[in-house]
Amino acid sequence: MKDLFRPFIGFREIKVVHKGSRRSGDKAMVLCFVEFVDEKCALTAMEALQGYKFDNKKPDSPVLRIQFAHFPFSLPSYHDEKPIRR
Repeated sequence: MKDLFRPFIGFREIKVVHKGSRRSGDKAMVLCFVEFVDEKCALTAMEALQGYKFDNKKPDSPVLRIQFAHFPFSLPSYHDEKPIRR
């Protein structure tokens, strides 16, 4: 993941958190917290990488979903996901 964000101006660091599934049958999640020097740099990376497909050869490959962190932190509901506007 670091290699995806590192080329962007203002990149500081990334923290990766592995979350187990909450219910039987759910998939585990990987959360990444990426820090940039300012919101403008973060927004540039976010716009460039939103929807990044990890494997173009697989139609069901996971895609990157990026949003600004909200505190207190809560996981997004992907069923009614809306674009984030700042």
